[in-house]
Amino acid sequence: SPNAFGFTIDPKDPNRVWFFVKNTGTFTGEDGFSLGDLVAFPPTGDSLDGAPETFSIIFDGTDENRIKSLSVGYVNDRFEGNTNGDGAAVGIFRVIGLPFPKGPGPFLRFSQWFGTEVYNVGAYSYSKDVPKWWTDKST
Repeated sequence: SPNAFGFTIDPKDPNRVWFFVKNTGTFTGEDGFSLGDLVAFPPTGDSLDGAPETFSIIFDGTDENRIKSLSVGYVNDRFEGNTNGDGAAVGIFRVIGLPFPKGPGPFLRFSQWFGTEVYNVGAYSYSKDVPKWWTDKST
């Protein structure tokens, strides 16, 4: 459960909403977690007590209020919870035992690119299919 709280409109950008998340959960279920046929992580019953994180949503400013950007994983207190200071999916992966590189580096960049562009996990749009309004800096 994300347990979102503290929603507020950015004082300098009325199209941006800031809020906090403190993920909690238990790794259960019949299937656990798998990366296709590559590797599987059976459920362990381990509990997630995530570090508090700051999120933001930027809307496009049109009458349709489409989401232009979602920022996640900015940890506010790395000493709270059981994710070793990691936020978002990385913190969840750590709790279930999925090895994940610590900090930015070539392996992390490669795994993010591979997961999105080759294996198609994570983002639902290939970079070549991102709509023009997403990258438009004027809104």
